[in-house]
Amino acid sequence: MYGWVKKYIGIPFVSNGRAMEGADCYGLVRLDLHNEFGICLPELSNDYENALNVAETAKLFASLRPLLAGLKLQCPEEGAVAVITEHGVPAHIGIAAGSGYILHTGVKTGSVCQRASHPGLRGRIEGYYRVS
Repeated sequence: MYGWVKKYIGIPFVSNGRAMEGADCYGLVRLDLHNEFGICLPELSNDYENALNVAETAKLFASLRPLLAGLKLQCPEEGAVAVITEHGVPAHIGIAAGSGYILHTGVKTGSVCQRASHPGLRGRIEGYYRVS
């Protein structure tokens, strides 16, 4: 796991959150890409009402996928966006954190770093993408 990951573990889950004090999955990815890799993604906090509404986030993600995902990679690399399915559709994202780990967030856990083979993630990784 890369050293920069540790400062993002434990951020509480907040729907539409975009800060270290609270973030949803997109907010965590946006915050991390900006702070660690100098990549600025749009805020989008007014584009969905509830980050836990899979139908709403899946629809938004589908329409913005080229912006949010970028180039699909054959293998994960540091800082790549991990696209994760919810109920079979891409509706959740995280960040490749090295050594098979993914930094992501959940309502019960807040931000965590888990192996892609973790029971909560296993079989749900749609792919890894390099955002430019």
